[in-house]
Amino acid sequence: MNIEKELASRLMNEGESSGRQEAYNLEINFYEIVASGDLKRLDEALKTIDGSQKPGKLSDNELRNAKYHACILTALVSRFCIEAGMEIAVAYNLSDIYVELIDQAPTVADVHALQHDLLRTYCRKMNELAKSKVVSRHIVMAIDYIRSHIQDSLTVETIADSLSLNSSYLSKLFKQEMGITLSRYIRNQKIDVACSMLRHLDESSLTIANYLGFSSQSHFIQVFKKTTGMTPEEYRKRNYHQSWMKSEEEE
Repeated sequence: MNIEKELASRLMNEGESSGRQEAYNLEINFYEIVASGDLKRLDEALKTIDGSQKPGKLSDNELRNAKYHACILTALVSRFCIEAGMEIAVAYNLSDIYVELIDQAPTVADVHALQHDLLRTYCRKMNELAKSKVVSRHIVMAIDYIRSHIQDSLTVETIADSLSLNSSYLSKLFKQEMGITLSRYIRNQKIDVACSMLRHLDESSLTIANYLGFSSQSHFIQVFKKTTGMTPEEYRKRNYHQSWMKSEEEE
C-alpha cells in the first residue's frame, strides 16, 4: 500500500467536516475527567457516551476492532494519569494487566466491560492519590468538593458552607495539613486543568476562563501568568501536543 496516496485519498473523502475535531475534543475532555479522579463525573460521562459514538474502523473483524480501540484507550488514559501525578510503574503495570485481559476477551461486550472497569480503576487510583497526603475527613471532603466543582467560582466560604464548617476553621486546618492555603490550592487546581486544556485542545482563553468559572478572561490571564510565569498563549506555544513526544524521547 502507498501510505501517502492512501492518506491523501482518505483526507479528500473525509472533506472539511468538523466531526473529527469535535470527537477529539470530547475524547480529551473524557481522559481529563479520569485523570482528575472525579468518579462522579466519570460515571455521568460514561452514561452520556455509551452507544452514542461508532468507533473508527481499524479492522474488518468486529472483535479485533474493539480490542484495538480498547488498547489505544488504555495507552492514552495511562499517559494522562502519569501527567497528573500517577507513578509511572503503577500506570504502566495497570496498562499491561488490562491489555492482557483485553487480548483474551471473547466478545465485544466483554471488551467494553473491561474498558469501563479500566476507566474506573484509573480514576479511583487518581482519587486516592489526591487524598493520600491528607489526614482529616474534612480535608478529604474539601478536596472532593473542589474536584467535582472545578467549573464553579469556588471560594473558601462556599466550600466551608458545603461542609457545614466555619470558613476560618477550614482555612486553618487546610493550611496545617496541606502546607498551602485553601485559596491557593483552588487556584492551582484550576490552573492545572487550564494547562492541560491548553496542551491538548484548541479552545480559546475566553472559553477556558468561562469553563473554569473565572470572572473574566483578563482575570484568568492574570492568574495564569502569576502562577506559571507565562500567558496562556505563551504556554500553549511552548507545550501544545508536546507532552507525549517528550515522554517518548525520555524512554
